[in-house]
Amino acid sequence: MNSLERYIPHIIDARDKLFSHAEEAAKSNTSVFGRNMKYVLFLSVSDGNTQALVSTGIGNSIETSWRNAEKKSLSYISKNRIRPKWIKIDLAINMCALSKQAFFKEYNNTKQNYFRKGVSFDRQFFFAFLEQEFLANAFIKNGSFSMKNINYYLNTYRDLKYPILESSIEEIILFDTISYFCDKHNVYPLHSGGSDNGRRIVEEVDKAMVYQMIDSASEFLAKQVKATGEFNYGYSGDVYRSISLGNMLLHAGTLYSMIEAFSLTRNPTLEISIKRALNYLINQTIVTRKHPEYGKVSYVIEKNEDEIKLGTLGVAILAITKYTEIFHDDSYLQIANSLGNGILTMQHRNGRFTHVLNAKDLRIKEIHRMVDYDGQAIFSLLRLYGWENDDKWLEAASLSVNYFIKNTYWKNSDHWFSYCANELTKYQLEDTFFEFGLKNATYKLDVIFNSETVRPAFLELLMATDQMIQRIREVGKEYLLDKYPVESILKTINKRAEYQLNGYFFPEVAMYMKNPSKINGSFFIRHHSFRTRIDDVEHYLLGYHYYYQKVSQIERFK
Repeated sequence: MNSLERYIPHIIDARDKLFSHAEEAAKSNTSVFGRNMKYVLFLSVSDGNTQALVSTGIGNSIETSWRNAEKKSLSYISKNRIRPKWIKIDLAINMCALSKQAFFKEYNNTKQNYFRKGVSFDRQFFFAFLEQEFLANAFIKNGSFSMKNINYYLNTYRDLKYPILESSIEEIILFDTISYFCDKHNVYPLHSGGSDNGRRIVEEVDKAMVYQMIDSASEFLAKQVKATGEFNYGYSGDVYRSISLGNMLLHAGTLYSMIEAFSLTRNPTLEISIKRALNYLINQTIVTRKHPEYGKVSYVIEKNEDEIKLGTLGVAILAITKYTEIFHDDSYLQIANSLGNGILTMQHRNGRFTHVLNAKDLRIKEIHRMVDYDGQAIFSLLRLYGWENDDKWLEAASLSVNYFIKNTYWKNSDHWFSYCANELTKYQLEDTFFEFGLKNATYKLDVIFNSETVRPAFLELLMATDQMIQRIREVGKEYLLDKYPVESILKTINKRAEYQLNGYFFPEVAMYMKNPSKINGSFFIRHHSFRTRIDDVEHYLLGYHYYYQKVSQIERFK
């Protein structure tokens, strides 16, 4: 059987579905082809380990286009001795010709890597690229064509021996696609156009889907933990460049998210990596000193910068207290306590914090660096209070939150403040604390709802607020909700939970990256060159973890 069906039997079903759109494609492409009806079809093939090779087929009938593309794909498969695991098929529609000037004006007015159109450099489609190829291989740098990247790609993946010159590109043909993705089990119809372009159509972000994403992404994080307990910090997806940072704020925060994920998946591989990373955090980065007021105080040292960050102390405590809860092991609570004392040494009498100290002498390095640090510190003190019931933690947290309220910190709409408000109102039911959380969530709610950018922290902010709203109702303070768009919060939660799927490496997206097997099933940041950094994955995991709890509760009552 000399066809792609030999490798992926479902490809025939996908092909037939695609062929049903032939008339639609022909009618939508007359602006480029005129009365000379032509069909342009793309076949992308990957073995799951290497970047997909894309073959283009052009013909006067869709059947001819298919045969031309399939012939090229089969030749590639034979030459490289690969066994296809994934095949994606695309039919070009909605073609539109632009001058180079008009193209760059449109492209450069779009957020980085959010230009969701296929691009051809000629009307014969000899140099035509799917959106995923065009963006994943960085064909545009600093607002103009990167001929170096374009010619490298053409030489490596299109077997073009001679480079093309920019001067030969006289106009740009843009197009959308109707697309299907096949693995050995299913055929998946994909979104056509817009921000969801090229990603599978999902009817509902349900419990099963959220679990699958949490499981695969936490597995990715587990694999980033080295034998030493240090992290590989991730990859820049478009060039598959390893990210080296040595940043303990990211280390501790990621560890915290891994423990939250483990509470759901109970993955043994994840447990091993959690314990290894925690051991490194505690034994290699924490220093303890005596303090005249607080006794033992501890700090996490950022060795690369030779400094102490308030936020790092906070997320280290979050990781330790969550580890204590999930693994029923209180061996490290004393260290969490002394880290809490370290936070208290950085708190001013009015509730404000110093953000960064010099590691050598504990002198102030920066009073303010990132507003996140404030929320991370307070959230951690409240978690300590939950374990120890020591009033000093609650008093310190309340002091700072009152300072935040007085100075309108809620205008930051920061997810860590939502965590703070939710946690604080477990113990203190003052209206002002509830309102701090409600203001923090709603001040920029329209921005969050409409944001084209996939920002995983948005879902975290909303889920913490949703939990707090449930508490408001439980304690009989529904009057607090009268001034706030509670229904809009719920709509925004569902919108962001679905929209964040555009930051997940489904195989139909991962296959266009340099090393798909390393990143498939993890999360990425599109506008940072498809970056998959551990803290990016952390925030996706935490938001979806709390969303999973919500959809589980809803499904129980159906």
